[in-house]
Amino acid sequence: MPYSTLGARVVIADSDPGRRATLSGIVRRFDASARIRETDAGPELIEIIRVEKPTTAFVGFQLAGLSGPEAVAVSRKTGGVLGSLVLITARVMPQWQDLATSLGAYEVLKTPLDPAHIESLMHADARRRQPTHVLLASSSEGARNAIGRVLARSGFNLVVDETDDGRHALKQLGLAQYDLAFIDAKLGGLDGLELACQAQPLGLSTRITLLTAGDPEPIAQAARFFGVDSILRMPFFARDIDLALHHALGLRRPYLLNAVTAPPAPTALLRIADLAPTRRSA
Repeated sequence: MPYSTLGARVVIADSDPGRRATLSGIVRRFDASARIRETDAGPELIEIIRVEKPTTAFVGFQLAGLSGPEAVAVSRKTGGVLGSLVLITARVMPQWQDLATSLGAYEVLKTPLDPAHIESLMHADARRRQPTHVLLASSSEGARNAIGRVLARSGFNLVVDETDDGRHALKQLGLAQYDLAFIDAKLGGLDGLELACQAQPLGLSTRITLLTAGDPEPIAQAARFFGVDSILRMPFFARDIDLALHHALGLRRPYLLNAVTAPPAPTALLRIADLAPTRRSA
């Protein structure tokens, strides 16, 4: 892998010892150095989260003494730190989406467990913990502050550079190796489309997302010729940033992320690759 998977601290909280053993084995195959704690009790899960600050937690609903979701909520209210939360259930009911979202869960797993799905979660978790370098370019300080707050709430370890000028943004793109760039379409000095056009011959690996407060479709139709990856309509939410990052980094999207960005609450992100080809007149 192009990044380290070392340092994972994993807690597996489930009432079924066989399921705990299965999960532990899958985690070990992915990362032999992972530190794994197992429990079947809610109060013990609270203590593990408080003391060990797991990077990943697989949490079932039924635990002794306190349910899994309750234990997670209590641990966080009392200062516990938890990275990726993966909830486990035998049946995904409508209220699970709301519950998972309120707990800040990364994914909801159905039983019986799918080893390939779990390995993809571990892969994504390892990547999310690695620094992801982002350029944020907007002429408005208020917009940069607002967007910065949303970026900070994403589940990724983002290292963000900011600029208020299009020409400076183009220079930064050429000098630094950014994974992703959020560029305001109305950026001063050099607007977003022109910046993307001038950046294209540089052959950068940076995935560019243009920001707009207007209709994204016209911008997307033009941006498709300039190597732009996505259009993000403002205002947007942390889930939209998560979606953009999963696309840009080639990570499998969690089912939960798909659910919370589907109608009636669709994502503000428009991927250029999803656009229908424009028709040319004869």
